[in-house]
Amino acid sequence: MNVMDIQERRVMGALLLLLGVSLLAVGIYTGQLNMVIELLKKTF
Repeated sequence: MNVMDIQERRVMGALLLLLGVSLLAVGIYTGQLNMVIELLKKTF
């Protein structure tokens, strides 16, 4: 494992975390949090 692999994994992790937080914020803002939770249950 070289330095680029670690940096790429770090960037991908940060993007996934940002996406998750954004989806959660949108779900809370639109009042569709239950739908978002069900979607996450189906995905994982």
